[in-house]
Amino acid sequence: MQQIAKVKQDRSIKARLIWACLGVSLLVSAIYVTVSYRLTADISVRSELKAMANSLNLINQEISHLISEQKLKDTIDLVIRAAEPTPGFILVTSADRRWLANAGLEEQTIDALTEHLAGLPDNAEPYAFAGNRYLWQRIHSGDYVILYVQKTTALDDILAFVGKRLLITSVIVFWIAVWLALTLAALIAKRAKEINETLAYIATHDSLTGLPNRLHLIELLENALTADPKTNAVSEGCLLVIDLDKFKEVNDSFGYSAGDILLKEIAERLARLINAPAELIRTGGDEFIIWAPSWNVDDAKALAVEIVSSCNSPIIINGLTVNSGASIGISHFPSQAENTAGLIVCADTAMHQAKTMRSGWQVYQDNKIADYKDILQLRAELTEALAEQQIILFYQPKVDLITGAITGVEALCRWQHPRLGLLGPGQFIDLIEHSGKVQEFGRYIISRAFEQAEKWHREGILVPIAINMSPYNLLDPGLVDFISDSLEAHDLPARFIEIELTENETCINIDYIQSALERIASLGVSLAIDDFGTGMSSLAYLSELRVNVLKIDRIFVHDMATNNGHRAIIAAAITLSQSFGCHMVAEGVETQEQVQMLVEMGCKAAQGFLFAKPMAASQLTPLLTQAIPLHSAAG
Repeated sequence: MQQIAKVKQDRSIKARLIWACLGVSLLVSAIYVTVSYRLTADISVRSELKAMANSLNLINQEISHLISEQKLKDTIDLVIRAAEPTPGFILVTSADRRWLANAGLEEQTIDALTEHLAGLPDNAEPYAFAGNRYLWQRIHSGDYVILYVQKTTALDDILAFVGKRLLITSVIVFWIAVWLALTLAALIAKRAKEINETLAYIATHDSLTGLPNRLHLIELLENALTADPKTNAVSEGCLLVIDLDKFKEVNDSFGYSAGDILLKEIAERLARLINAPAELIRTGGDEFIIWAPSWNVDDAKALAVEIVSSCNSPIIINGLTVNSGASIGISHFPSQAENTAGLIVCADTAMHQAKTMRSGWQVYQDNKIADYKDILQLRAELTEALAEQQIILFYQPKVDLITGAITGVEALCRWQHPRLGLLGPGQFIDLIEHSGKVQEFGRYIISRAFEQAEKWHREGILVPIAINMSPYNLLDPGLVDFISDSLEAHDLPARFIEIELTENETCINIDYIQSALERIASLGVSLAIDDFGTGMSSLAYLSELRVNVLKIDRIFVHDMATNNGHRAIIAAAITLSQSFGCHMVAEGVETQEQVQMLVEMGCKAAQGFLFAKPMAASQLTPLLTQAIPLHSAAG
């Protein structure tokens, strides 16, 4: 399972911070001690030098007034004794005489110091000799030279005094450093915990709706569906995969902001329908998942009914009413799957079954898993199919019910699959419409149909071709220009091209669809509504869409001889088409009885197996060339 990225909490950070702060405090203490030492040394030296200078001045003054040698010696001895116990000596010399007062220094040391200091200027720095430092002063007074040398001891005394205070100061600094390190470590740990909690929330929740996301779902199911019976959190449960039916249309028609509004509204509605311990998760796009532990299939069915009803309720987006709808797949643990991946796949399979059957919801059936795998395989092969032109066109004639003459053809796509053979549109159109290739597919079909129309025109066959277009294709912003350019490139009159749209799909966004259709109609292209009568808003939208042809759906034609309701719908549609100046074409005609009834009701055109099945262009061309009637009302 994917792990959530976290800010790594270094367990040694506390010790490292303590050592770092101690290092800083040690450095500060070292600097402080060094500076203190320097200052103390300078002060002590200056103090001793000043004292020595005062003593020399005293000796110099005495020398000037001395009458006898004994008094001079007594004065020198007095000064030396005053400096005890500090070792040192005073030497007074003249041209012919020498007086020495010694306090604890060896004769050799005195002689060596006298010799070395003789070559130095009077204001020289303290002199180092034999591992000791000596302070010295020298005065020249008349015939006398007075040299006062003293081993420095003031620095040691001052350092002994200051050292204790420096030690106390260092201990305080170190204590503060440790306290600071512990405080910083605690703050950093707290901040890291907050960041990790935030990252964990972001990683496991959807930013738009605030719901848990797929990562949370996987973790939730892994914990709930553990293989160990002793720790198994649930004995059974249901997973519901919910996919919105019209989300892409809302996004493409109104923009992504409208799609976001729709998702948030649906999320709120779903959240109101469930109670703990069931959880609602948004896994991405327009898909939601509900995990309901301890639920049985009947519980899940009841919830699915409520969800379908809730999602079918209108949603107001930017002042416009949108009906989303939803398809739901249900899988059960442990009867249908015993692990996370299997449970999700089963529910997803059931959801696609529900979408295909337009049943709203569907419980997973074991015998459908192979079909689902085929669907996934076909979806993966779509790109190759378009690139290698495996999608081909068959053509079914439209017939005048009176004369039997072919009045037009409808282009119907087939997939010449290299492995599965010839596939009908029902096996792959939904895959295309819910993929990212729907617009590419639409242009591909237009190109193939226009190529065939051009070929027939060169052969003198002037027959209109109807091309089925999905509203997804109309959301292609360059579609109208593509049609216009294709008409010009193939030198085709626009009146020989007809665009058919499924009526119930056009109701998704009537304003956008109407704009696209009006632009297409302005090119001179004929417009038709396919499967008329199967949608929910036929009467409301017919007056808005500038169409030329209405095609009544085959479900009404199939049993029109025995179903009074369907026959009434056909009659109403024919009357409606006449009122709006449209041509009516009946689809799925298979019997002569149906032809007779349609003619009596006023329908003049139809298509179906009674006249001809969809066929390749090469098979249809001879029929078009020879203008052979396919049927007649009297036939």
